[in-house]
Amino acid sequence: MNRFLIFSLFLVLFLTSCGSYQYPHAVGIRDSHVQVLNTYYTDTTRSFVYKADVEAFGKKLGGSLLIATVAADVHRVALVSDFGQTLIDISLFPDRQVVHYVMDDLNKRMLVNELADVFRTLTEQRHASSALIFMDKQHYPVYAANDVYYTVEERQVTNMLRVKGKKERFVIAFDQVKKDIPTRINIQHKKYPMMMNFTLDAKQSTL
Repeated sequence: MNRFLIFSLFLVLFLTSCGSYQYPHAVGIRDSHVQVLNTYYTDTTRSFVYKADVEAFGKKLGGSLLIATVAADVHRVALVSDFGQTLIDISLFPDRQVVHYVMDDLNKRMLVNELADVFRTLTEQRHASSALIFMDKQHYPVYAANDVYYTVEERQVTNMLRVKGKKERFVIAFDQVKKDIPTRINIQHKKYPMMMNFTLDAKQSTL
């Protein structure tokens, strides 16, 4: 037991000294059997339409979020306003994105890249071989895949935390999942004043 605590403390100090993010209440990290995570958007026969409520940079916006799975690791995502104006239409690949359209007010490279990162994290299937260690044995499993931490409850991903260096970048919470389909999603950005809430429109989706 003492060896475990000493090892965990050493690991935490080592990660902190290297400028890595320290997950709350975690005391270390361990190897895990490979876990396939975030499989919600891998079926190419499905397309999703969500009612969108967005608050960003002091402005509120209503509209729709459209997600189409082109391939297991390729998605096309579009955000459209209630007035039918396309705000952004983008294809997401594991290592890049192709912008089909972006409205002038959003056409800033940094912002487009950030939105692409958010939507890629939302839709991308990942494989994790590491899990966090908690002193509280009742804590839900949290798996780490590069710079994203996945909380799993009852074999479903309920929360994804994206970090950069020591800081949290954004959090994606699947507030409600029915039959392996996310029906309510909340996204909160930690760096920019941006929150997005999505509610599934089952009638407009192909499920």
